[in-house]
Amino acid sequence: MTFALAGCGTGSKLGGSQAAENVLPPRDSMPTELGTVINKPSSRALNRKKCSFTADMPSGWCEDAVAEGHTGYGNGDGSKRLLFDVIVYRNDTAAKYAFRKWNTSIRHTPSKYRIVNADKFGSESMVFVGASGASRDDQQIVIHEGHFVGTVKFLGSGKRDALDATLSKMSDTFVKRMQKED
Repeated sequence: MTFALAGCGTGSKLGGSQAAENVLPPRDSMPTELGTVINKPSSRALNRKKCSFTADMPSGWCEDAVAEGHTGYGNGDGSKRLLFDVIVYRNDTAAKYAFRKWNTSIRHTPSKYRIVNADKFGSESMVFVGASGASRDDQQIVIHEGHFVGTVKFLGSGKRDALDATLSKMSDTFVKRMQKED
């Protein structure tokens, strides 16, 4: 179900939730080995300023959000998954502020996350991996571009010290979709 936000100041060409859904990469853009849809693309308007798809990271990052979107793809046995989340903010300043919350949260929890040096995606980005336990095979990138902050999680990537090529390619696709909507 999709809701349009008319006149909400999202700065995107379409209303917030429609822009969120349009930013989410479709199945046909996925690498062949990750072509199984595990979460159909969906979006929703936010009127309570609290994200539901990624509610745990970081605290308060959806305060000025107007919409969110989510989708996920995987391989046949579920050992590898790409999860995409996007938040649409009322303006670029609000999106920058939310990205800073991510940056601070990750940098101040080194026991949980480790930052990986990588090329920049969008206006700002950071790549990190889980530092312990089951998340050690997982990579994630947080991207700020225009009115959007997006995350791509590659569960089961297996890379710990360098950006996984699949995550890099799909992050680039994600940014291009954000730029098109902004």
